[in-house]
Amino acid sequence: MAKYSNVLVLCIDRDDDLGRKAGVQGPIVGKQKNLNSAAKLALADPEDSDVNSIFGAVKVFEEVKEQFKNVEVVTLTGHSKEGFKSDKIIMEQLDSVLENFPADAFVLVTDGAEDDQIIPLLQSRAPLISKELIIVKQAKEVEGTYYSIKEALKDPSIARIFFLIPGIVVILWGLLFFLGQERIFFQTMSLVVGAYMILKGTGLEDKIAAAATSVTKAISLQRVSFPLYLMTIMIFLIGIYTSYLAFISSPSPAVFIKAIEAVEQFINFTTIAGVSFVLGQSIDSVQLKKAFLLRRYFLSIVAIALVWFILDTGRRVLIGEPYAGIEFLTVNIVVSLAVALIAYRLSSVLDVRKKITKLMIGLPVYSREGQWIGKVEDIQKNKNLIEYRNIRTKQKITVTQDKFDLRGGRILIRA
Repeated sequence: MAKYSNVLVLCIDRDDDLGRKAGVQGPIVGKQKNLNSAAKLALADPEDSDVNSIFGAVKVFEEVKEQFKNVEVVTLTGHSKEGFKSDKIIMEQLDSVLENFPADAFVLVTDGAEDDQIIPLLQSRAPLISKELIIVKQAKEVEGTYYSIKEALKDPSIARIFFLIPGIVVILWGLLFFLGQERIFFQTMSLVVGAYMILKGTGLEDKIAAAATSVTKAISLQRVSFPLYLMTIMIFLIGIYTSYLAFISSPSPAVFIKAIEAVEQFINFTTIAGVSFVLGQSIDSVQLKKAFLLRRYFLSIVAIALVWFILDTGRRVLIGEPYAGIEFLTVNIVVSLAVALIAYRLSSVLDVRKKITKLMIGLPVYSREGQWIGKVEDIQKNKNLIEYRNIRTKQKITVTQDKFDLRGGRILIRA
C-alpha cells in the first residue's frame, strides 16, 4: 500500500438524501464538514442509513491516516432519480475534487449493494484499494431483501410484466366502458395480450422498448434537437391514426387490401419519424461532443430509407401493380445493396476519429492503464496534436495523433 501517496476516502449518497432532507450539496470535503453534514441529516431524518455511512467514512478516514501520508474524506451526492443522472452528477463532483486533491487510490464506504453500482466508474479514475460496508446490524437482512425486490422491479422486462399488462387491461376496460363497448372487452384484451406475447417471444419487445426509451431520454428543452424529437413523436402518432383511417375508409371490400393500405401509411410515417429521430441524435452528438457517432447516424438514415424502399416495393408486388413483379423486386433489392455500399464508402468522410478537430476539446483523457488523467484543453490541427493538463502534475502535455486513439468519446493514450 505504500506505493499510493494520495488516498481519498469516499462516501456515496447516490439518491441525494443530504440535499433533499438536509439541504447540503455535494461534494462535502473534509472531516469537519462531513461531521456537520451527518449531524444535519440525523436531525432531519434519524433513520436514514446515510448518517451511519458518513460517520463510518470519518472513522475509516482516521484509520487510513495512520497508513498513508496524504488522506482526505469526501461525501459525493447524486440525484433523487437514481441511475444515469445520479451517476453523472457523482462523477462530475469527483472530477472537481480530483482537480484539487489528485488521488491515486480510493477507499469506498457504503451502506449497501445499491452504491456498489458506482464502483466501475470510480475505478476509471483510480484503483479501489478497500471497501467498508456500513449497515445497521438489525436492518441488514431487511435492507438486503428490500433491495433485491427493488432492483428486480427496476429490470424493464420484469416491470413490463408486472405493470404494463395490468395497466393495459385497466385502460382498455375504462376506454371501452366510456365508449359503451365493454361487451368486446375480453376480445380486445385477448388481442392486445396475444400481440404482446408474440413481441415477447420474438424478442421485438426489447427493441421497441429500447427505441421508446431512447426517444424519451433524449427529449430535453435544453437541447437544440428538442423540436425534432417532439416531431418524431407527433409523426408516429399521426401515422397510427392515419393507418386506422386508411383501413376503415378503404373502398376495397377485401380485408387484405385494407390492411395493405393501412400498413403503407404506417410505414411512410414511421420512416419519416425514424429519420427525424436520427437527425436529432446527430445534432446531439455534436452538442454533447460525441461527433464520432455522426458516421453511424448517417448510415442509419440511409438504412431507414432503403428499408422503406424495399418494403414499398414488396407492397407493390403484393397488390399486383402492372409493372411490379419478382424481377422488379429483385432489381430494387440489388440497387438498394449498391446504394448501401456507396453510402458506406462515402461515410468515411464523417469519421472524426481519424481527424483532429475542435470537437475534441473537453473530452476526457485516459492513460493506457485506464486511469483518468485530464481533459483536452486545446488542439493544433496543422500539427496534428492535442493538448491536455494533467490533473496531478498540473502540467500541460502535448500528444501527437499517432500516440492516442479516440474511442467512445475518450482519448486513450497509447504510451
